[in-house]
Amino acid sequence: MEPIFEKIRIEPVRENDAAFLHQLMNDPAVMQALHEVPTTLRDWADAIGEWAKDEDEEDYIVFDKGRPIGWLGVNGLLDESRTAYLKMAAFLPEYQGRGYGTFAILELMRILKHKGVKKVVLYTDLCNVKAQACYKKCGFEVSASTEERMTDGRTVPRLIMAYEYRTSDT
Repeated sequence: MEPIFEKIRIEPVRENDAAFLHQLMNDPAVMQALHEVPTTLRDWADAIGEWAKDEDEEDYIVFDKGRPIGWLGVNGLLDESRTAYLKMAAFLPEYQGRGYGTFAILELMRILKHKGVKKVVLYTDLCNVKAQACYKKCGFEVSASTEERMTDGRTVPRLIMAYEYRTSDT
């Protein structure tokens, strides 16, 4: 493990993470990249409460030296085909492009493998080449393209990327 990542940990989202999720998802750069709209702290507290009831979904906060820096969300955990969906991978702008996302996603993929997941699928914007590069470093490959209407009302071209676990994966 590279020294820069020694203090990185991924922990399940808890009630007290609403303030961080509110901060992260209202960051102008994050909102623009993810086509999101402004949200309230109450929105995030409510979301965390709903996630806690949903056995098909898990959400994680990524910490660096105890400071929250990102959010990873996955659903589809109860899918009979054992296909999970990486619904969210968002990091504070100062942590983007520095390997933190790749490291955290690989850690999440190890967790998912131990849960019996056989395949992970995600959607990303066609123009978001930085995210695509991160996902490719994690072993994801483009499997299709589509268009999707986003939260901000825009319809954007998207790539569907997938990773299938092999028996040699750890």
